[in-house]
Amino acid sequence: MEPVIELVSTGDEVLTGLITDTNAGWLSQLLLEQGWQVRRRFTVGDDKADLIELFEQRSHHADVVIVNGGLGPTSDDISAQAMADAAGTTLELNQHWLEVMRQKYANRNRTMPKSNSKQAMLPQGAELVDNPVGTACGFAVKLNRATFFFTPGVPSELKKMMTDEILPRMRRQLGQNGRSQVRRFFLFGLSESGLSDRLDSLSWPAGIALGYRANLPTIEVKLVIDTEDAEAIANAEAQLLAEVGTHLVDRNEMDFTASLGPLLAEKDLMIFEDASGGRLTDTISTITREFEGHYVAGLPDEAKELAQWLQTSARPLTLAIGAQGPQGTPIALKTQVACMVQTLQMHFRDPLSQRRLLAFAALDMLRRHLVGETVMIDYDILPCSERVTLPA
Repeated sequence: MEPVIELVSTGDEVLTGLITDTNAGWLSQLLLEQGWQVRRRFTVGDDKADLIELFEQRSHHADVVIVNGGLGPTSDDISAQAMADAAGTTLELNQHWLEVMRQKYANRNRTMPKSNSKQAMLPQGAELVDNPVGTACGFAVKLNRATFFFTPGVPSELKKMMTDEILPRMRRQLGQNGRSQVRRFFLFGLSESGLSDRLDSLSWPAGIALGYRANLPTIEVKLVIDTEDAEAIANAEAQLLAEVGTHLVDRNEMDFTASLGPLLAEKDLMIFEDASGGRLTDTISTITREFEGHYVAGLPDEAKELAQWLQTSARPLTLAIGAQGPQGTPIALKTQVACMVQTLQMHFRDPLSQRRLLAFAALDMLRRHLVGETVMIDYDILPCSERVTLPA
C-alpha cells in the first residue's frame, strides 16, 4: 500500500500570497523523483489553534507530514509550540543545538541574540534534524499514525536538510524507494492549455497519470507511473509521443549541453542575430565553444531577404535571427544544401520572454537539422506568417 505523504506550509505571508510558496512545489517534485506522490497539501497562517487542530487531525490520516516554516526566533514562529500542544507535551531545551547556534555566531565574530535560544526549544521527545546552513534546526515527532518532519522556510536550508537528513529517514521508514516512477518529456512550441486539451481527453492506462509544468520556453509533461505493467507503460509513452512527438526536444532533463553538445563537435557554426539581442549567442556559448557569434543591428525582417542575405555566407552551417518586422521575426538556418527561413509572430509582450523564445526557436531548428528531423514545423505559441527555402 502506497504511503500517505502530506505537506503543510505555514505563515501568514504564504497564506495571503505575499510570498509564493515555491517550497511546496519543490518538495512535491523531489518526493516524486523518489517514487512517492504527495497526497495532500495544506497552507495555514500563524495561528496556533489552527496549527494544533491540523496537526492532530493529520496525525490520524497520514504516514508522513512535512511541515515547512515557523521555526524562526520571532514570536510568530510557533510551529514547535503548536506541535508540542498537539502531542500533549511541552517544549524543552536542546542543549546540543543551543551550543551549535552559539558556535555558528562565534565563527562569524558575533554574539548570538537571546531570541535565537527559542530555536533550540523542541517538543519533548523530538528527534533533532540537523541544519548545516542556518540557525533553525529541524525536528521529527511521531504522533499517532504520522511522523512529522519540521523544516525551516528558507529554501536553501530546506533543500539541504531534505537531501541529507530527511530523505534517508523516510527511506528507513517507508522503504528504499516508492512505487511510483516518473518519465519526463520536454516540449517546445505548444501552449499549456492546448496541450491539456489534447492529452486530457485521451484514455490512459490504469496506474498512469499526466502532470504538466510550464517553464518558458518549454513545457514539461510527466507520465506519473504507479504500475508495473510494462505493456501499459509502453503504450502510454507511445500514445503521448504520437500526439506531441514532433515537439519533443529532450527527455528526463532539459539539457542542450548534453544533447546538442556532441552533435556540434567539430561543426563550423556561424551565428547572426538581431531581435534576440544576443540571447542566442549566450545560449550557444553554454553548449559549445566551436562557433562564431555576431550581433548585427539591421538584419532583414522578411524571410526571403534574410535567406538571400545568408546565401553570401561561406560557412557550411549558419543560424540567424533577423529583425522584428510587420510579419514577425524571421529565423534562418543555412546548411550545405539549403537556406530555410520561417517568420514567427510573437504574442508575448515581455522583451526577455521574446528573446528567450526566439533563441530557443532558432536552437530547435538547429537541433532538428542535426538529428535529421523536419527543420520547420508549426508552433502553437509562435504562429508562422511565411516560410522560404532557397538553395545554399
